[in-house]
Amino acid sequence: MGPSHISEAFAADLEELARKHIAIGFILTLREKLDKNIERFELYRNDPKYSTKIKRKIKELASPFHRLHAALHEYRLHSSNREEC
Repeated sequence: MGPSHISEAFAADLEELARKHIAIGFILTLREKLDKNIERFELYRNDPKYSTKIKRKIKELASPFHRLHAALHEYRLHSSNREEC
């Protein structure tokens, strides 16, 4: 389980999004919204109320990436298992 598996999962999610959302620019708009909220999170990291709100928004925006989330979770599990050995 490595980075290539994560990339493949992300690509599969993007392909599915492109099929489901015919609107031109949907994926670009989604990327811009994610970027904006990630930047906000970095700026307001020390404000617990606002950072919690931003994290929720990022989670909501990233929800279509099911395969990516699963691949990242699996990668983290394998990485932590290797560190314990």
